[in-house]
Amino acid sequence: MKSFLAALQFLTLFPWPKGMNYSAEELGRAAIFFPLIGFILGLILGLVNSVLQPFATAGLLSVTLVTILALLTRGFHLDGLGDTFDGLGAGGDRERMLTVMDDSHTGVFGLIAVVLVIFFKVNALESMGDDRWRALVSAPVLSRWAMVLLAHRSRAAKEGLGSMWIGHMEPKHFLFASLLALVLVAAIQQAFGVLMMIWVAILTMAWKRYFHRRLGGVTGDTFGAVGELSEASVLFLFALAPR
Repeated sequence: MKSFLAALQFLTLFPWPKGMNYSAEELGRAAIFFPLIGFILGLILGLVNSVLQPFATAGLLSVTLVTILALLTRGFHLDGLGDTFDGLGAGGDRERMLTVMDDSHTGVFGLIAVVLVIFFKVNALESMGDDRWRALVSAPVLSRWAMVLLAHRSRAAKEGLGSMWIGHMEPKHFLFASLLALVLVAAIQQAFGVLMMIWVAILTMAWKRYFHRRLGGVTGDTFGAVGELSEASVLFLFALAPR
């Protein structure tokens, strides 16, 4: 239970229970529950979608859904996306990029990345019909699973919460999380959900290789970046898929 609560606090704005301390092993085991946290977020979005769909235009509803998702996650992943692209856009050696990523100010590269991801999400959701709920539920599941895949057998580029998580996430935690994600997306979208999971795996592995080459490993910011990029790409591909 503590590992589930750790995952909930790590990925969302829910603060309960306050003041609870987690061991390194519990943080590592929290990876098992990442797809489940994504599923819970997706259910909330699906509920909002079903309530507002009869009253709101497709555009207004899409903006509302993307806003709620950002609020539910405290904008934490979007912040990681911005920091990651600021660092990579700054160029230079590994230390310079990591220093820029640690800067609390958002630069032009980060701003462009965040704006484009939000635009892709909003427009993808706007173009969907009554089956929008399937994308709303499956995209958060796969994006949180992408974070687990990114952490699996990765090096930490610097010390922090991310490095502690990576160091104590065991292969069995990754396997459980992968099985859970597969079952959830297959139940929601059948074969197309499995194809989307394969796509997210390819995208995540490509980013993992790139981060290890440029940064010497992954950071907490890169987890947010990969999560946001995976989520946006799943929504985008679902919007393009024939009905």
